[in-house]
Amino acid sequence: MFRPVVFLSLFLLAGFATLSRAEEDVIIETAEETAGKADGVLQGAATDATAEEAAAPILHSPDAETTVYFTFPPNTKEIPTNKPIRLLIGFRNKGQGVFMVDYLDASLRYPMDFSYNIANLTSVRFSRAVAPREEATFDYGFYLSDAFASRPFTLNINLHYRDATDKGFIHSIYNETIQAIEVDEGLDSQTFFLYVIFGAIVVLGGVFGQQYFAAKINKKRPARKAEKSPAVESGTSKSSDVDYDWLPESSIRHLTKSPKKSPTQTPSPQQSPKAKKRV
Repeated sequence: MFRPVVFLSLFLLAGFATLSRAEEDVIIETAEETAGKADGVLQGAATDATAEEAAAPILHSPDAETTVYFTFPPNTKEIPTNKPIRLLIGFRNKGQGVFMVDYLDASLRYPMDFSYNIANLTSVRFSRAVAPREEATFDYGFYLSDAFASRPFTLNINLHYRDATDKGFIHSIYNETIQAIEVDEGLDSQTFFLYVIFGAIVVLGGVFGQQYFAAKINKKRPARKAEKSPAVESGTSKSSDVDYDWLPESSIRHLTKSPKKSPTQTPSPQQSPKAKKRV
C-alpha cells in the first residue's frame, strides 16, 4: 500500500517540474518589439534589392551601336541543321570613353514564352577594347543538330561589354524567330545503301519470278515424240538384189559367162618389147 502512494507522488512532482520549465521557456513579446523586428526585416530586404540593382548590368548603352550580318546562310529566317552558321557583329563606339567588349552568348528560346530556355549555344570571349569613334568587327558561329529540325525557335544573341567606369551592359543584338530546316544534300551513304538493297531485292524478285513462270510453262507443254530417222536409198549395191527377169535369156547367159569388171578399173598399159624380153 505504501509503494503505490510513493510512485504516485513522484509522478505528480515530475509533472509539476515539467510545467514550470515550459512556462520559463515561453517568451512573451510586446507589440513594439514585433513591429521593430518587422521594420528591420523590411530594411534588410530593401538594402539587398538596392545592392542587386546596382550590381545588375544595364541593357544598353546609348554610346554603343551594333549591327549583325549573317554570312551563312544569307536568309536569317531559315537556319539549316548540321551546317556551321556564321555571322559578323559590328560594334561602334559613339561616345568619348573606351568600351571593353567582354564576351557574347546565344540561346534558343521558346517562341511563345521567352523565359523558357530550350538550349544554350556557344559562348565566345573577345576581351577587346574599342576606343572612342572607332568600330570593331567580331566573328561568331554556332551549330544546330538534327534534333532541332522542322521547329521554330527564338534566337537570342547578347553582347556583354563595359565602359570606362566598369559599368556592365548587355545588348541584345539579335532576338528574332527562326525556322530550323533540314537540308537535303542529295545522295548520302545511307541513301546509297538503301538504293543498293532495294535494287538487290528487285533483281532477286525478277529471278524468282522468271524461274516460277518457266517451270509453270514447262508443265503445261506436251512431251514431244521421238522422230524417226528418214530412210536412206541403198540402191543395187548387191548382185542378189538385181532383177534379171525382164532380160532375154541370151543376155543373161552372156552376163553369167563374162567376168565382172569394176567400173573404176582401168585397162593395164601394153608392155614394152624390152619388158617382154626380160620376162
